[in-house]
Amino acid sequence: MNKSETRDRGESFLRGEALMFDEADALWRSLKKENDLALARAVLARVRDREGLVDQLPSKRSVRERLCREEALLTSKDPELSPAIRHDRALGILEEEFDLEDPELDGDRILSVAGGIYKRRWSDLGQLDDLMKAAELYGRGAGPDLGEDAYAHINAAFLEDVLAGVGVDPDERRARARELRERIVSGLAPSDLWWNVASRAEALFGLGRYDEATRLLESVPTPQPWQLKTTAEQLATLGRLREEEPLAVPGIRECFDALLPGSAAATRSAFVGQVGLALSGGGFRASLYHLGVLARLADLDVLRHVNVLSCVSGGSIVGACYWLALRRRLLRPEPMTPDAYVQLVAELIDHFEAAVARDLRGQVQDSKAAIAWRFLRGEKGAMDTERAADALEEQFYRPLMPGEGPLFMDELPFTPADHDPALAGSESFHPLEHNWLRAHKVPVLVLNATTVNTGHAWQFTPTWMGESPWAVHEEADSVPRLEWSWYVPAKWRMKVGRAVAASACVPGIFSPLIIEGAYEGIEVQLVDGGVHDNQGTVSLLAQGCNVLLVSDAAGQLLLEKRPAPGIKGFGAYLKRSMDTLMARIRLANYGDLSARKRTGLVKGLMFLHMKAGLDADPIRLSFSQEAYELKRSPLTRSGVRKDFQQALAELRTDLDDFTVDESRTLMACGYQMAAKAFERDLRGITELWEEPGQSSWIFEPWLEEITATAPTTPRRDELLAALREGSKVRA
Repeated sequence: MNKSETRDRGESFLRGEALMFDEADALWRSLKKENDLALARAVLARVRDREGLVDQLPSKRSVRERLCREEALLTSKDPELSPAIRHDRALGILEEEFDLEDPELDGDRILSVAGGIYKRRWSDLGQLDDLMKAAELYGRGAGPDLGEDAYAHINAAFLEDVLAGVGVDPDERRARARELRERIVSGLAPSDLWWNVASRAEALFGLGRYDEATRLLESVPTPQPWQLKTTAEQLATLGRLREEEPLAVPGIRECFDALLPGSAAATRSAFVGQVGLALSGGGFRASLYHLGVLARLADLDVLRHVNVLSCVSGGSIVGACYWLALRRRLLRPEPMTPDAYVQLVAELIDHFEAAVARDLRGQVQDSKAAIAWRFLRGEKGAMDTERAADALEEQFYRPLMPGEGPLFMDELPFTPADHDPALAGSESFHPLEHNWLRAHKVPVLVLNATTVNTGHAWQFTPTWMGESPWAVHEEADSVPRLEWSWYVPAKWRMKVGRAVAASACVPGIFSPLIIEGAYEGIEVQLVDGGVHDNQGTVSLLAQGCNVLLVSDAAGQLLLEKRPAPGIKGFGAYLKRSMDTLMARIRLANYGDLSARKRTGLVKGLMFLHMKAGLDADPIRLSFSQEAYELKRSPLTRSGVRKDFQQALAELRTDLDDFTVDESRTLMACGYQMAAKAFERDLRGITELWEEPGQSSWIFEPWLEEITATAPTTPRRDELLAALREGSKVRA
């Protein structure tokens, strides 16, 4: 059977078709081999429940244990289940047949299965306790018998080193890791099976015997790309734990040349990791700030490493533009260079400023009387989201991908001009499978919205839309998830302008974007992605990113000395309550990322926000007896003048026309803050960046102004006054 036939057979079985046990057993195995893990799990679960079988489930204990083990593995890996529950469910399945705490299981491979589940839970949720439990289980599974590939032993050694690297009993754990590797080197019987070779090579590598590991890798046939990727990533992690600059060590470089011959890009990918860039909401203020961040990342040649681009609201407006501009460039046959990214962003700035100048809000906003009538007839927003979607597509997106008629998300996937089928093992290109082999990644574009019906995150990508399993935590959320799905052009698709408009339609300002007929009896209503996650970081974690670049230009809470009284202040009171909640969510997201950084799960984190470094001194009591005065620098640690940064942080978050001073100063601020933050937080990942050349940016005069330390400059007072005036929403 081909892949489509196998899937049809699996779905028929789930709908009630009866099969012999041997047929059903072969069916879920075929689905697993084809990487259709969710369907394979569902078929196997039905088999284990003794449903849909013509004959009986074999009573042999060995068969029961095998099926239990496999269902647990599939459950832990099932992309259709939330990470918050799938690993717990997997462990519960194992415990139906095995007592994992029983010492008599020591040395049994089932402990490695359990260890792998805890390892994946650590990877998804970032809890150090899960990493320690994974190491314990793998260690118990590493019995006297090395088996055919020393699977438990090599993974136990790896996790011992990872824990040592984050400071958990480092001397003791490194000693255990060394002892395990020495056992593998001296005791594992060689074979041509890839995992046998990989275990022996990793053991030698972890012992610092790079030359021997290289000779071993040179002597075997090339395995499947996914096997190479898994091995390369684990070796790269060990290399970073052993050496400050691993690829500068000749032995390590030669080992990777043997593992990945002719693919320097794959080697670099293994060491850099999965890079994600998040662009926050905040109207055109955020969009323009993000352009400055993109400019600095282009200078550093970082943009070519970005695997995932997660966007919210104003970040979606500019992020979709960047992605389309990059798509257009990667379809051209000329090789990409660092200068190509600089030129791309420079052209994007020109395009975006021209589009903003057409005043999107002014085009779609009705008169006050018409707005009042909209609310009287039951509309939920002052402006029509569908009109905004059409304007976005016409002004921002169609010029970057010319064509007739509407532009749909499912039309965006493409094969880059330099795709190498021989290297990838596939004529077709998919970023999740093939980006690691490329020097210039094709980012997975994620446009984030929020579902009014469920309160969950809704996502649009070029290949699917819906609520991701990452959107829910079933144990704390009883609201059903709206199923995600690949696009079906005849039934299920979305215009690019509508997807961006859904991500950016602020509740009350815009009406929700409506999707009808997709789910029986449900009218889906989507609003601004910032309602759920205004930084877009959850989507980066869902895609497995471990180097995160977060540009946060969202509106933030400011001190309110005298909240407005009476009816006049009631709306402001409600809005501030919502803003307080969003600030709390933002802090929680940042706390999660910081915790992942401390446990080593996130190897790099750059988190920009527009109020970083501004003074927030305690406000003294009127009868305070404190006499000291704090001396403050005029610059933040990003090198931006505090008066300018404060004015920019208070600038309106709107979709109207921004003046040249407003737009260029925002870009300059994003550029400067990204420059300093990258130097501080990510410079140590040397494979991620290059020394910048001599670029020239249109916002440089404004950059000089906001970083000037002179007592005064010719434009300072005028520019500050203009920016402070820009905090007001224009009629």
